[in-house]
Amino acid sequence: MIKNISLITDKIKNFSLQKIESIDRFTLNYQNRSLQDSCFLEIDFNIKGKEKQYIACFRFNNPNKIDFESGSIYHQLSIEIYDIRDRGWENKNYEVIDYEDDTLHFYCTDIEIITLRETI
Repeated sequence: MIKNISLITDKIKNFSLQKIESIDRFTLNYQNRSLQDSCFLEIDFNIKGKEKQYIACFRFNNPNKIDFESGSIYHQLSIEIYDIRDRGWENKNYEVIDYEDDTLHFYCTDIEIITLRETI
């Protein structure tokens, strides 16, 4: 489901999405190269390990119907990712939601981890 998830699981052995505590960065990129559109959403999530804190950059390819609401610099959330490929919707393979406060919701075709870095 999530490409390169081993970047996280190699450092945080008992990783689950419930370890994600907040958003550090939220960036939407759109590019038109050689007449082929490309869009991706990168979100840096703060993740709490057993003894260390990390920031993981998740890339969501071809995001659509993005609904994001944030009222402060610190955006706490409880994230869940659902595999919805069996629904047969075009360009919607995964649904990403904040299941507690409903402040984040969108669909995407693919998900991958780009980087993981330790924080102080």
